[in-house]
Formats: sequence, structure tokens, C-alpha cells
Amino acid sequence: MTSNGVPVVNKKPIRSPSYPSMALSDAVEAVRKIEAEYVTSAVDREIAAKLIGYSSLSGPANKALAALASYGLVERAGKGMMKVSGRARAILHPDSEDEKTENLRAAALEPRLFQDIKERFPDIAIPPEAGVINYLRREEFNPSAVRPAAKAFLETMAFVETLRESDSHVPDGDTGAESYSPDDDTTFGGASVGDLIQWENQGALQLEKPRRVRAISADGLWVAVEGSDTGIPMSQVIVETPAPPMPPQFPPEQPAVAEAVPKGFSEWFRAKVGPDKLVTINFKGEGEIGPKEIEKMIRVLEAQKLALED
Repeated sequence: MTSNGVPVVNKKPIRSPSYPSMALSDAVEAVRKIEAEYVTSAVDREIAAKLIGYSSLSGPANKALAALASYGLVERAGKGMMKVSGRARAILHPDSEDEKTENLRAAALEPRLFQDIKERFPDIAIPPEAGVINYLRREEFNPSAVRPAAKAFLETMAFVETLRESDSHVPDGDTGAESYSPDDDTTFGGASVGDLIQWENQGALQLEKPRRVRAISADGLWVAVEGSDTGIPMSQVIVETPAPPMPPQFPPEQPAVAEAVPKGFSEWFRAKVGPDKLVTINFKGEGEIGPKEIEKMIRVLEAQKLALED
């Protein structure tokens, strides 16, 4: 087709995927704050936004609340209102670990985009980041949305994988991963590079054994451990063994200052003959020391050496 003689090119519209702006683990922590205040009662969206850390119902706040809805953790409750869902309650207050795990896994694949990506990689628990990004690009998603969507998906799949690993390490007769009671004296956060830490989320330990902190984000909110690229919230970190303190640094040893040459003498030779021994030869007289004088000194030193050996 043409318009005024100029060909019209039909461009395929760029798809802008609907995806959660946060990983499932963060969404659960956010809905926990809302549930703690309102349980299942309806709450104004602006109040809910403030409960999860936003000052107003801004663009980022709306995205965060939309993320909770995309996982099925909150539901509409009238115009401008919302409430915590039954799924969220089953995750926060489960009758059993199986119920909690089942609802977390269902929430992880509630977003339609996450289902599509998972179907593209059916046999891989956590697909390679490059593969997910390439898939979204081939599907002609909005370029600005590709990496954030991939990040939210991969972090959520990593979280689900920790649930699977926890299940596989439960001994016979055990009811689930290690948990703690509100009376525990557990202190969270405060980790430093080199500390051995454990990661606790939803009352369960996420690491099979403590790992050493290799990096901390500039804002101090995230921790990276050896052997993993997954960021761990500092607020969920328990320091098991602090890194040993670095030994104090002392100024370098200063070279020994030679004593002043006695009056009437001249320094002729100086040499270090041991870690803490410095020898100087001073002489007094006319002219310079020559081969004859050196020969006599050698004989004197050899005689002294024989005397010490005897």
C-alpha cells in the first residue's frame, strides 16, 4: 500500500510484557507487612503502599502492588482497595510446610510471562540468563523490559529451587526445614565481607551450610556469598561466624642510624653482616687505606675467627 506515493511499512508492534517488578521472595516479605496490620480486611492501596515502604501511591509503588497481585498474594476489594489473599495467608500461616511450599510454587508460576518462559525451558530449573533474554528478544518484547523481566523470573526460580533443595534434605520423620520461634535470640543483618552467614527466609534456612560473604552492595541492602550470584537481602542474613579481625598494621622498620664517627676518625667501610648487625670500619691517619692495610686487617680478622672457634 502507498500513501501519497510513499510505501507504507506495516511494523509489528513491540510487545510490552506484564511482569512482576520484584521476585517472589521480596513479594512475600511485602505482603507480610500488609497482613500484619490488616489480616484479610480491605485496605486502601495508598496505605498498603506506605506499609511496604513507599511515601505515596507513586509509579514504583503501583508497580510493587501490581507485583503482589500478579503472584496472587493480594486481591481487589473495591475501588482503590485491596486485601491479602487466601494464598498469601497459606504461605504466611501454613498448617504444614507442604501447604506453604505448594502455595509458593503456585505463586511463582502465576504470572503469565513466567509460565511462557518456563515452558520454553521445561527441563531446566533455573535457565541461563542469556537464554531467557534471547527468548524475550525473539518474542519482540519491549527492549527496556527484557532485562528487568528476566531478572524477576530468574530470582523467583532460584527461590523456588531453594524450596526444592530444602525438601530433598529433610531427614525421615522431620517436618521441614529448620525454623525459629519468636522467642529466639536471633539477630539479623550486620554482615561484613569474610563473615560466615546463613540465609533465613520465611522462618526456614535457605543454605545447606553457612557460606562466606564475598561482597556487599553499595547501599548495604544485599549480600553476595561465595559460590553464588544470587543476591541475599541483608535483612535475612544471620552471621554464624564473624571474620577474624585483621592484624594491626605497623609502620615499616626504619634502618638503623649509624653512630657518629669518633672525632679525628674517618669512616672507610660499612656492611650489614646479619639481620640486626651492622659493621663499620673507621680509620685515623694520613692518606688512604690500601692493599697492605687490608691484608693486615684480613689476618687480624682470621686470627679473631680462630680464637672464637676454639
